[in-house]
Amino acid sequence: MKSVKRSRMLFAMALLAVSTIGELHAQAFDKGVTAINLGIGLGGARYSYISAYNSDYRTSPTLVASIEHGMASVDGAGAIGIGGFFGNKTVSYKRTSQTSSYVYDYNRKWSNTVIGLRGTLHLNEVIESDKFDVYGGLMLGYNIGSYKDKSTRTQNGVTTDYSDNYHYNLSFVTWSTFVGGRYLFTDHIGAYLELGYGVSYLNLGLTAKF
Repeated sequence: MKSVKRSRMLFAMALLAVSTIGELHAQAFDKGVTAINLGIGLGGARYSYISAYNSDYRTSPTLVASIEHGMASVDGAGAIGIGGFFGNKTVSYKRTSQTSSYVYDYNRKWSNTVIGLRGTLHLNEVIESDKFDVYGGLMLGYNIGSYKDKSTRTQNGVTTDYSDNYHYNLSFVTWSTFVGGRYLFTDHIGAYLELGYGVSYLNLGLTAKF
């Protein structure tokens, strides 16, 4: 009986040791891990320069989201992730001016959306940490741009269309490089920061890992 108890104790100790080693070598990102980023963009890569010199222009916050999944391990470096990116920013221009004969209501809006496919290299074997995740990558995407003019002109109580009827070709294939990092507050929730040219130059926000 003593040998059986001793064997069970040794087996339990072995399981505890294996689990402890696994925790010691846990990485913030690795093969099989999925991570989601939700944040805002700062630094305004597109259209935000307009509002800098004319207070009649208003820019929305840049909203960004991305997801990636660890696809493979790279010996000596870390892990390769594949995923997608979404970003959106709008700029509006509204102003009313009046002459002796007309009242002009200007109402123009620009919208910019980027949808992309991203590949990342995570340096989890260079920076061995279960909290920090440092990575860089490349994005290939499509920029979807639109412009709408709903301006009007009113004379003697009669309002007519006063749009410029100008059509911009704002949609095109785009690409960018980026670097970023995550810090996990818990096993699944943390914060992230990225530098790169997308809808904005700097993205930051919350990240979730599972």
